[in-house]
Amino acid sequence: MAYISASDLTKMMMDYLKDNGCEVWRNNNLAVRGRAFIGKKGVPDIIGYSKKYGHFVCCEIKAIGDRLSSDQMVFLEELANAGGTAMLCQQIRDESIIVKIYKEDGKSEDWEFNKGVLRIKETR
Repeated sequence: MAYISASDLTKMMMDYLKDNGCEVWRNNNLAVRGRAFIGKKGVPDIIGYSKKYGHFVCCEIKAIGDRLSSDQMVFLEELANAGGTAMLCQQIRDESIIVKIYKEDGKSEDWEFNKGVLRIKETR
C-alpha cells in the first residue's frame, strides 16, 4: 500500500462514516497568527453524530509520522468515557490503515481498513 495523505485519509473516513449512518463534517481548528486561539484544543478532524442513535462521533486523522497531542488523546478518551464514539485513523509504516476505537472502559480496539471495509484487526 502506498503512502496516503492526511487529506485522503480524512475523505476515506468521512465517506465510511456517512455510508454507515453518521452525519459528519471536517473540523478545522487552526490557529491564526497574531490572534489568541479560539475554540477547544484537541477536537478531532472529523466530528458529527450517529443519525440512528444520536450520539457524538469523532475521528482524529494521522498520516505516517504524525503523532497525537496530549489534548487530542484526552478528548478521545473523555468522549469514549461519556459514551460517544471516538476513533483514531492512522496509516502505519506504509503498510496498513488502522482505526483505533476507544471504549467506555478505558480500553481500545484496533480495526483495519482494507478495500473500504473496516474489520477488527487480527492479532498475530
